Amino acid sequence: MDKVVQQQLEEANKLIFVKRYSEAERKLDDILATNEGRQELIIHLRRIELASMLKKLDRIRTHYQRELKAGRDLAINESCLALVEQHGDMVRPAESINVFQEIVRAHGPSAVAYYGIAYSMEHQGNNERAIFNYEQALAIDPAWYVAYFGLSQIYYQQGDEKRGDHFFYLFEQAAPYNVYGNFETHRRLCQEFLELGRYSEAEAAIVALSEWWLENKGHCPIEIQIYELLATARIAEERGDRTQAENRRVRAAGQSMQALDDPRTEVSVLYFIAKVLEEFDDFPRAFKYYRRILKNEGGNPAIVQKIGSQFLSLGEYRLAKELFDEAYQTHPENADIRFCLLVANLKIAGVNVEEYLIGRERLRQLVDGQGDRVELLSLLHSLLAKFAGDVEVQGHIADVYLKLGNLDRASRHYQLMFDLDQKNRTTMLKYAAFMMQYRDPERAVEVLDAIPEVTGMSSEVQAEVFWLKATYYARKKNYADSESYLRKVLTIDPWNVSYLVQEIINLTHLSNVVDELKKPDRVLHLLGGQDEGKLDWAEFEQITNRLEQTHAYELVYSRRKLRYLYANGADEYLVDLVRSACRHDAARGTYDFMKLLNTNFDSAHIYWALGTIFKELWQLETACMWYDQMLLYPNLKQPLRAKAYLEMADCLVWQGRNVARALEYAKLALDLSERKEARTFGILAHAYLRNGQIRQAQVYLEQTDDHDPEARFLKGLVLYRNGARQSANEIWKPLLTTRAESLRFHTIKQEVLRFYFEGAPYLKAN
Repeated sequence: MDKVVQQQLEEANKLIFVKRYSEAERKLDDILATNEGRQELIIHLRRIELASMLKKLDRIRTHYQRELKAGRDLAINESCLALVEQHGDMVRPAESINVFQEIVRAHGPSAVAYYGIAYSMEHQGNNERAIFNYEQALAIDPAWYVAYFGLSQIYYQQGDEKRGDHFFYLFEQAAPYNVYGNFETHRRLCQEFLELGRYSEAEAAIVALSEWWLENKGHCPIEIQIYELLATARIAEERGDRTQAENRRVRAAGQSMQALDDPRTEVSVLYFIAKVLEEFDDFPRAFKYYRRILKNEGGNPAIVQKIGSQFLSLGEYRLAKELFDEAYQTHPENADIRFCLLVANLKIAGVNVEEYLIGRERLRQLVDGQGDRVELLSLLHSLLAKFAGDVEVQGHIADVYLKLGNLDRASRHYQLMFDLDQKNRTTMLKYAAFMMQYRDPERAVEVLDAIPEVTGMSSEVQAEVFWLKATYYARKKNYADSESYLRKVLTIDPWNVSYLVQEIINLTHLSNVVDELKKPDRVLHLLGGQDEGKLDWAEFEQITNRLEQTHAYELVYSRRKLRYLYANGADEYLVDLVRSACRHDAARGTYDFMKLLNTNFDSAHIYWALGTIFKELWQLETACMWYDQMLLYPNLKQPLRAKAYLEMADCLVWQGRNVARALEYAKLALDLSERKEARTFGILAHAYLRNGQIRQAQVYLEQTDDHDPEARFLKGLVLYRNGARQSANEIWKPLLTTRAESLRFHTIKQEVLRFYFEGAPYLKAN
């Protein structure tokens, strides 16, 4: 379409939009009087639609009939006459379809013809064919935007909101002034007419928005009402009617305060009204809206960034500071609020923000990369000289002085950091940690107690809070309270060396052991002082073994965890640790090893440990899963492979399922093992017994240890299976009087009792 014609059509559409129909009619007639305009069927259609609104279709019909008699532009005038008769319901839809089909046959396919066919088919209820013809119209001429509208309405009727919205959006983009209800269209047109001094048209453009809401939705949102009142107040002011302008502003102020005070008002509505108030220069009231938004939605980074950038771009730095100071009180953890507050403070202080932020980024790089300490200290002093109110900079310079051993200067900067940022958890923790270790533990506990919502913290922050409190009570020699906090820390990070050292110290004092064993050994003393250079573990292991003899299993478990961390994955220490875990608390052991698996300690040994501990809990299926994972581990050494097969065989036998596979695994383990152990023979014997192969079972049982409760149980089973129940009872009876210290032994005793009292055949009893 010619650009001049397109511009004139848009002006006509704007006039129709504000209901200046007569002027629009003249404008369209003028366009159609030109040769360029007369060739554009979309302009004819718009003229026909307007004539339909004005009840002038008969006149338009006569016009096109005269044109046809004169033989002018047959394809255009035939199509337009058909559109007139169609839109004026002068013919039935079926007749209209026939007319357009004749036009296609006479003049070839055209967007208008397919549109006309689709329009009539839609009115017939033949939606499938209507959609096809609307699509045909668009395929011929994508600019024939009325077909988008037709498609949108059909899909809306079918309940397909997604497609309906898609096509309506395309229509609205192509013809914005053909549709009411779009806020930006009404707003833009109002401003355009206002600039032209056409006050009535400007007011009509805005009033049409609330009218559309009332007509289509049955209500008008309060934000639209506020905008309409302020926009029409401005129009009245421009017109010279100050009384009406003031009246409308007062009404708008009342409604805006109503929306602000209503707790149900959504954040999106609050933000919309704030922008409206700002547009009409009511900045104080807009400020109240932004304040409430940040109070409610300070955790929403997008909202914070929008508001922050807006205030700063307007140069309202003091207002921005006031706003974000208040937001900080509610959301002291929010990084966006903190950044906006920093920038506002920098602007107020007259600091070059860009230059300062570049220096701050360099500071971050030096800190993260452990850069040159001299450059770091120089940069810190440079940043402090420009602006002393940066919490992050104060914290970093305090850290540097602490590492240099200058406690007084470090203390001064930690205090400044805390004074600037007393509500932020990270700052509070950093300050409390320094006070706890170097200055005033009582003050540190006060700060820790003031940290809100402990349960809502990140795990790292929780761990730091609990650890500092555990340290405090340990210094007070209140080891029971210290241990209660330490257990919470170890739930979060069960393999932290510092935590384990403190737990060992706590449990040593709390355990009922001889005084000689309560003396802290050299390893603990060195690790407590952060010195790992000369650790001699011989004494440590000797004490651990002696503690194990006193049944201090929790303390032994903690000590063996610590030893394993320094054993470079040595198998013997893992075996000791797993044994201690099973004796102390197998459930805790599985939790700790699962945590360890998520660190750099991933190995086949850890899979074995988890399988073994789950076996201790008698969760045999889960144990099998871990042994299976162990077998999948790349480059698994032969002894470990033998271990995995043997343990899986044991699990399968006790589960009583897939005994044939259990036998296969046990034989594989026997073949792969460098040493033939009695336990391997016992598991093979158990598998053969389950499989009913008594003689083979007896062969392997002869090679087991008579003192092993499980071997005794199996030997009794053989006698029982052969009918020698009295002999079986004599072997089993001592097992029943022995204390069960594991679920495995408990299960053996239950099995014995079942045979002992029920007298059921072996194979049926299972």
